[in-house]
Amino acid sequence: MTEKDWSIRYDKLEKGKRSYAQETLMTLGNGYLGWRGAPVWATFSEDHYPGLYVAGVFNKTTTQVAGHAVENEDMVNLPNPQLFKFYVDDEWVDFTLAQTRQSQIDFKNGLQIDQYTVALAKGSLTLVTTKFVDPHNFHCLGIIGELVADFSAKLRIESLVDGSLLNQNVERYRAFDSKEFNVTEISQGRLSARTRTTAIDIAVAVKTRINGLDFTYQPAGNPELLLEVAEIDLHKNHELQFDKKIVVATSYEQENPAQFVEKELAKCSLDTIQENNALYWQNVWADGDIILKSPDADLQRMIRMNIFHIRQAAQHGANQFLDASVGSRALTGEGYRGHIFWDELFVLPYYAANEAATARDLLRYRIKRLAAAKENAKVDNEVGAMFPWQSGLTGDEQAQFVHLNTVNNEWEPDHSRRQRHVSLAITYNLWIYLQVTDDVSILSEGGLDLLLETTRFWLNKAKLGSDERYHIAGVMGPDEYHEAYPGKEGGIADNAYTNLMVCWQLNWLLELAQAGFAVPEDLLTQAKKVRTKLYLEIDEKGVIAQYAGYFDLKEVDFSAYKAKYGDIHRIDRLMKAEGISPDEYQVAKQADLLMIIYNLGVQKTQDLVAQLGYSLPKQWLKANRDYYLARTVHGSTTSRPVFAGIDVTLGALDEAVEFLTTAIGSDYYDIQGGTTAEGIHLGVMGETLEVIQNEFAGLSLRTGEFVIAPKLPEAWTELAFTQIFKGVKVNIRLAAGKLTLKASADLPVTVYGKSVQLSAGKTADFALE
Repeated sequence: MTEKDWSIRYDKLEKGKRSYAQETLMTLGNGYLGWRGAPVWATFSEDHYPGLYVAGVFNKTTTQVAGHAVENEDMVNLPNPQLFKFYVDDEWVDFTLAQTRQSQIDFKNGLQIDQYTVALAKGSLTLVTTKFVDPHNFHCLGIIGELVADFSAKLRIESLVDGSLLNQNVERYRAFDSKEFNVTEISQGRLSARTRTTAIDIAVAVKTRINGLDFTYQPAGNPELLLEVAEIDLHKNHELQFDKKIVVATSYEQENPAQFVEKELAKCSLDTIQENNALYWQNVWADGDIILKSPDADLQRMIRMNIFHIRQAAQHGANQFLDASVGSRALTGEGYRGHIFWDELFVLPYYAANEAATARDLLRYRIKRLAAAKENAKVDNEVGAMFPWQSGLTGDEQAQFVHLNTVNNEWEPDHSRRQRHVSLAITYNLWIYLQVTDDVSILSEGGLDLLLETTRFWLNKAKLGSDERYHIAGVMGPDEYHEAYPGKEGGIADNAYTNLMVCWQLNWLLELAQAGFAVPEDLLTQAKKVRTKLYLEIDEKGVIAQYAGYFDLKEVDFSAYKAKYGDIHRIDRLMKAEGISPDEYQVAKQADLLMIIYNLGVQKTQDLVAQLGYSLPKQWLKANRDYYLARTVHGSTTSRPVFAGIDVTLGALDEAVEFLTTAIGSDYYDIQGGTTAEGIHLGVMGETLEVIQNEFAGLSLRTGEFVIAPKLPEAWTELAFTQIFKGVKVNIRLAAGKLTLKASADLPVTVYGKSVQLSAGKTADFALE
């Protein structure tokens, strides 16, 4: 494999959102923190955005918008500890005027490297920096720098911690109050702050050296800046080396963060931080790599980029000590305010089969917020537990009531909180974790209570109609373009994805009861009634309506919209700017009904439909795929992988590869209108890896068994990866017309429908069909 397969490199000086996006993709992290890949000399501007985020650290502010007092809970951009300023003969060096730039994120070794050369009056000055974080001692991070010039001069370097930051990563959020913390204390080597309303204490300690000598602490003359200074002679063509050791802690995970960072700063070394970083990534790639040889030169690199970001968004070494989960943008930017959505559904199965302890850590975040989910239900006059569409610090609902339409710059109502299916995603994650790990202990540690209370919510919400069917109203499906029926309020009824997932959850509840788990009798009685009588609307071709009444909506002239606007992935905003509502039309932001197939597979979906008393024709899958593909604009990055998986099942491998290729590069190519500037799209990163492993490689662990039936495109000459199933490591390789399996312990598997026993440590070969 070439170096290109293991890194992203940028050689061009960029501006605006493109520069922001590159800094997003060059973020370093360790589960505890995320450190955006902005250059060390940069402060906030339209071209650069330094960011440092700690998992779980949020603040709340209130702003008057469109006649509403809008409260926002934001993941806090902490004081910037990486800032340097350089002066040559007392003249400030403006690196924004650099002549050349080389920036790189090294996935294999977990390093972010920048090189900038700037022309000064005396000659050229080159700055090289290398950044790294410690996944073991996860409060620690470091920078190593080099300076070289083709002239001699007096050099002054200022090493700062900048506490003047606002949350300004997302342009449309800048209209809100964005000051998230106040600096409370500055002492030698340490800056402390406190979030303004959530009262979380933050401490950042630094120690900077040049050529082995410590920088000198000086008062900055600014109550929000910590300053260390070094003055030294810069000799022509002589390299100066400097470094900065950084320790970050908050009261969210440490009782006395100021004391903690001072002690850790004295104990930790840059060598140890680098060693721990190198060891972590060595271990990740030893078992976590996905090797794919194909004609697409970029596909392998995109796979590794996605693995890299997933494995630093959360990792057990840090997350076992945290009360946090993964947000939709991870810890790479402020899109969606750092909130946690249903996107966990797209990454938790990956964690379960690669680092199960991390999956358990993330589930614990939800279990701890069960009480908040029950309170959310009460607020909405519901019963049981209703998890919020957007979750943050405490688990109360953080979805906005208004959002900005960036087409007409008007504030519009936001009804996305009606996506109650987030609770189903959480129970699905719990279930898939159990299927992959067999760790039933999580049920006795709050998992069963979570299932029972969310089931109570759904059973109460399912109302028996005059047609002797149960109906679930007042919800939204995954397709956010439909918030209600035309001209009405209050959501939609009988979203097929929601109803089928509820049916699945009720089945699981009954299975647990049969296995001896304590399930209240009233839940069992009602579950048995509802699980066979939920309503679906199905046409004569077997197309399942996205929700009741969907077929009555008007059709969209997509060609006219494309001719008028070009990019229509946010056709909802275009329609609303024209004074019409997408509620009136058959148009979808993303896969909605078809998500059930992504979650449960074709056969289980068909079984659930039959359980409800409906029949489907033989070609129902293709009919549904074609119907909804024609109406979907892929306004969410999570849409295309769903269609990719279905196309694999249908044998349309070329189409599947096309969907996969577009989706897996969503952030690298920034296909969603510049939104990568606001953070990665973590969901699609996990989802595309799952499509490669579960659809193309044909691996299913959903039934608690190891079942594999590959469908490899002819152009792919090799696909190899490892999964950990119920504690057994299984190496999987597809190449040269055969499937090779090797398990670390005896393991029964099913290959192309045939039962086989793998023997510990021995390879077994099977012909690809």
